[in-house]
Amino acid sequence: MSKKGSIDYIFHPRSVAMAGASSNLLSMGGMLLRAFIDCGFKGNIYPLHLKDEELMGLKCYKNVKDIPGPVDYMVVSIPARFTPQLMEDCAAKGVKVATFFAAGFSETGEEEGKRLEAEIARIARRSGMRIIGPNCMGIYCPATGLSFISDLPQQSGPLGFLSQSGGNTMYGIRAAAARGAYFSKAVSYGNACDINESNLLEYFTYDTETKIIAAYIEGVKDGERFFKTLKEATRVKPVIILKGGHTETGAATAASHTGSLASSREVWEAVITQTGAIQVYSIDEMVDAILPFVYMSPPKGRNVGIVGLGGGASVLAADDCASAGLSVPRLPEEIKLKLKKINTEAGNIFNNPVDTQSLIIGVEQFSQTAKTVLNWEGVDILILHVDFELMGAPLAISGEFGREYIKLMIDISKGSSKPVAIVLHSAGLAETSQVILEGQKLCREAKIALFPSFRRAANAISKFIDYHSKREKLRDA
Repeated sequence: MSKKGSIDYIFHPRSVAMAGASSNLLSMGGMLLRAFIDCGFKGNIYPLHLKDEELMGLKCYKNVKDIPGPVDYMVVSIPARFTPQLMEDCAAKGVKVATFFAAGFSETGEEEGKRLEAEIARIARRSGMRIIGPNCMGIYCPATGLSFISDLPQQSGPLGFLSQSGGNTMYGIRAAAARGAYFSKAVSYGNACDINESNLLEYFTYDTETKIIAAYIEGVKDGERFFKTLKEATRVKPVIILKGGHTETGAATAASHTGSLASSREVWEAVITQTGAIQVYSIDEMVDAILPFVYMSPPKGRNVGIVGLGGGASVLAADDCASAGLSVPRLPEEIKLKLKKINTEAGNIFNNPVDTQSLIIGVEQFSQTAKTVLNWEGVDILILHVDFELMGAPLAISGEFGREYIKLMIDISKGSSKPVAIVLHSAGLAETSQVILEGQKLCREAKIALFPSFRRAANAISKFIDYHSKREKLRDA
């Protein structure tokens, strides 16, 4: 059996029982039951309720042992004090895995909470059952209809996500999906009294449906095992990690959130460096870092060509690229001459970045300008951009200007043999924000990497190049 096979079954249950199920959609039990129904869970769903005979059209049972067929998966959203007896009943029934949305365990810091967590873990070990949590959102697997909230995407993708935080799990899934990146599976694992970060990292390493691993981690259960597992994972696929609690204040918050003891920042950064993982500092930066792996082929070098409208924006773009470790080479005279023949009007800048009025004047003119820079052998990556506020809201909207030029930039990107990213920046005016939302939708459908700023684009692309550079050195060694 492959290493993947050890916990693969937790993502493919044939039946699920729900302790704490409710008809109240504002309650956790109601939200969870609705999610399984709306997301098309392919097996049987058995709500547990002491009084109601039916919830959301499904027959209720008072005890898991009363259910006539086998139960693979138990969802727990009852008070912590009742969970040991529920676990005993699950063990008798032969339940394979239990997800504990219930809180009130070790994360409280209180002895009773610690005792209850130790007790449910003991029952699970004795029976061979596995536990996700407690104090977590659980498993998201679109292919099998597993979810913890109804509005998460039902489309699968190449990303795997392990996260101690339920809120960060939902934010990450939604933020990635908004930019066209989808997950094969995601697990919010909370206190990790049984299945922990090392189990999940090992699983995603060998999961053929997962090409890129993302992780939000507050603390690790076994440092040595985690280090070895992470080192093995990064040999196989990119691992992007957000460490929660890397400051003293954050570490104290992590302790009260999932009961995690955060390691020092120095130790953590050493682990990242030695394993070759990619470190980020926010969920948004995590999604940014994911996009090049989803949409781009590895560039041959670090030379960036920048073409768009906005002189001041272009200056800042050059600064952002240089600060991220990218190079913005000056264009040779022969390329400048070609650009001057294409752009005969005043107001253009023919260095790199190229600030061109052709974005306003003509579609074909801008296309030729961008392709001239793109085809120059001194450029490895192209970033196309537009500053909508520079043109003013009326111009950005009239004649579907914004949509047409976004489509043009997408066409240039799709026709390129070199990686291309698009930056659409705005001061946040309501009119232009709507255009950018439309651009995000168009780029998502076209599978093009879109960023809201040059700083974020440069940072993500630099991390992408660094990863592949390290892989090349390892292969050479």
